[in-house]
Amino acid sequence: MSFPKNVSQVFSFLLFLGASLVFCSCAGHPRTGLSQITPAENLPQIGVRQATVFTKHARPDSMIFLTEKAEQQIRSNQLDEAFATLERALGIDAQDPFPWHFMAKIQLLRGNLQQAEHLARKSNILAARYPTLVEKNKDIIARAMGQQSRLPMAPATPRE
Repeated sequence: MSFPKNVSQVFSFLLFLGASLVFCSCAGHPRTGLSQITPAENLPQIGVRQATVFTKHARPDSMIFLTEKAEQQIRSNQLDEAFATLERALGIDAQDPFPWHFMAKIQLLRGNLQQAEHLARKSNILAARYPTLVEKNKDIIARAMGQQSRLPMAPATPRE
């Protein structure tokens, strides 16, 4: 093969080389029509109920640090400080179930039973990946509901 000497020959040669590459790359692939396209296996299909598969995702180090700090503060009976720490954690990731759980625990210790129950239920909504945490939340809910049932009812006011 000889190398072309003038510009028009170089241009023609490059054009021929490019066209050859395009035609050769397409020659081995048949044209596909829409009827031949099949859906990918991992894509959800419309109208088909898909099984939900939960995988544990790594919690950020900052969330682990803040929830462990709050847990230590709860053990030290520093409930206001622990609650503030957990609010900071929720500012980072409100979808993490652990801050909600510890906030429920604090509210239970404070005697705010409805809040404790509400926060534990919120934690359970987010805690599908953590069955142990779900059980702890169920315990908080049961204790809060049990204590609520023992509270004296307010006397009914007579209507005139």
